[in-house]
Amino acid sequence: NLKLEKKTLVILRWIAIIGQLITIYTVYFIFKFELPIIYCSLIIFFGGITNLYLNFWFKKNELSTLDSTFFLFYDLFQLTFLLFLTGGIKNPFVIFLIVPAIVSSTLLTLRSTLILSISTVLFLLVISFYHLPLPHPGNLHFHVPDYYLYSVPLAVVIVLIFLTYFGARFGLESRKKAEALKELELVLAKEQELESIGLQAAAAVHSLGTP
Repeated sequence: NLKLEKKTLVILRWIAIIGQLITIYTVYFIFKFELPIIYCSLIIFFGGITNLYLNFWFKKNELSTLDSTFFLFYDLFQLTFLLFLTGGIKNPFVIFLIVPAIVSSTLLTLRSTLILSISTVLFLLVISFYHLPLPHPGNLHFHVPDYYLYSVPLAVVIVLIFLTYFGARFGLESRKKAEALKELELVLAKEQELESIGLQAAAAVHSLGTP
């Protein structure tokens, strides 16, 4: 299987962390919506700490399947906790929960993808029933009927299945192309080696036949 490069994961995680900070602080300081800003900041802060560790203290340039699965699971857990504090399944950013499984489906093994996909479904169920209120201004609360709350996680799970399937197909095709290219390079290298040996043999015969 293909391997996830450390640099790629670090950049993606910085984008996510900065996006979370901008969103949380915009909602709290500009729109003046009520939310547990201290706990949200701490969660994002710990995400930044793990990314600094990954960038400066993690020695491998390519992450193993186990390492990649661990960091993607941590990102999934971190985002779930953040969503729990900010409305749960009512939060429109809930769609981002499928990202770790999608990344895994393109680059990692089927086992890793299944672990992350099942974890995503379980976390979706948790924040569907247990979550703090959606950030809101003053006394205005966001109330929705039960069928809406049930349809959102169902829709996210359907999208998860759809995209992980195509991610897995894309990853499989990429691996097949990489293997075919590698075999082609080996064949060309052998042909060049044989051609070189033939030229050397011809030169040796010529030199032996020359008085």
